[in-house]
Amino acid sequence: MAAAEIVLRHRAPGPLTEVGPSTSIPLDARAALLQAALQPARVPRDAAHTLARLAVEHVLPPGCPVFSRQETAHSLWLVASGQVALGTAEQGRLAQQTRRVEPGQWLDVASAWLQGPYLEDAWTQSETLLWSFPLEGVKACCREHPSLAEGMMGVLSSRVRELTEGTLGLMLKDAESRCATWLLHHAELRPGREGPGAIVTLRERKRAIASQLAVTPETFSRVLRQLRDKRVIEVAGYTVMILDLPALRRIAGEQERPSMA
Repeated sequence: MAAAEIVLRHRAPGPLTEVGPSTSIPLDARAALLQAALQPARVPRDAAHTLARLAVEHVLPPGCPVFSRQETAHSLWLVASGQVALGTAEQGRLAQQTRRVEPGQWLDVASAWLQGPYLEDAWTQSETLLWSFPLEGVKACCREHPSLAEGMMGVLSSRVRELTEGTLGLMLKDAESRCATWLLHHAELRPGREGPGAIVTLRERKRAIASQLAVTPETFSRVLRQLRDKRVIEVAGYTVMILDLPALRRIAGEQERPSMA
């Protein structure tokens, strides 16, 4: 196999073998994706190019393990396309899901710095293109380009803030408030005849969403019914239409805002 060849394959649990340097996507496009992934830091093009050249591609089909809690972390991970779920795997499947990672988001940018195991198991939810960045190479890039270190620090800080907010939410909010917060976080603005509205597309099973909110699937379904009965939302298949954004924000415990952030 040539070093740059990309292989689509199923794999058994265990360390993910690096397939080869990232070459299927042009360097400028890879650099642009990295610049976006390291925002709000402003990473110059040459610095992004340097980091992009380190990327090793992994193409995996749906339902494949990426890494496990038993593995020592040596690389930082970014999702280039597809979706990956993080959580706890049992008996060859992801039994409990904590979050879903979309294209342009870091799958794990922390564990390798700690020189220990991954905190969670990671499994693909669709055909997925992943980029891994060996830690030692990233360190060298950061020494050469301080803006990369600033970007990494920003990503880590954002993740710490998300985790802290999530912990506070579990401690202080009831099930309805947590569900309302989740809906607001995943809402997409859509123009309408009576002004801007918002929808949420349920791209995950209700069981997976409930797991993220630390509630049972039955509780999650009950809360959706309660919000529907209050005319705050309407549910049609896998689409949740938000009918009353101010009311949903009040339930979530957020302050009034003129528009969706």
